[in-house]
Amino acid sequence: MTLRTSPGRSALTLLEVVVAMAIFLISVIAILQLVLMGGERAMDVRLQTRTSMRCQSKIAEVTIGAQALSDTGYANFEADADKDLQWRMEAKQVPDVAGLWVVNVWVKADLPTGKTVESSVSQMVVDPMIRGTTFD
Repeated sequence: MTLRTSPGRSALTLLEVVVAMAIFLISVIAILQLVLMGGERAMDVRLQTRTSMRCQSKIAEVTIGAQALSDTGYANFEADADKDLQWRMEAKQVPDVAGLWVVNVWVKADLPTGKTVESSVSQMVVDPMIRGTTFD
């Protein structure tokens, strides 16, 4: 029997396979971590959008006179979709200008993880009782 030797290698060694698998698994773990972080950031952005929109809606309620111009502590929203959100408002009359108010509205969401997402809007509003309507 004669042994033939080939000029090149025809297979991978066990060490090369183990090293390649380790590199592959580390890259899969890194990609999964990035996907999880992206999901968490998407949830934060979603909550930030909801709180910002609710701030704007509260300012609109104050502008049309549906919400009184007074300071409030944190209170829950009545809508079913926003039971997890709380809001508060500060209204201060501008000195030397009758009927002009600076209204600040904050809306926050407390997450089960202990994190809080909060948005705020500040706007000058003319007192709806003084402003009148086009029907006057």
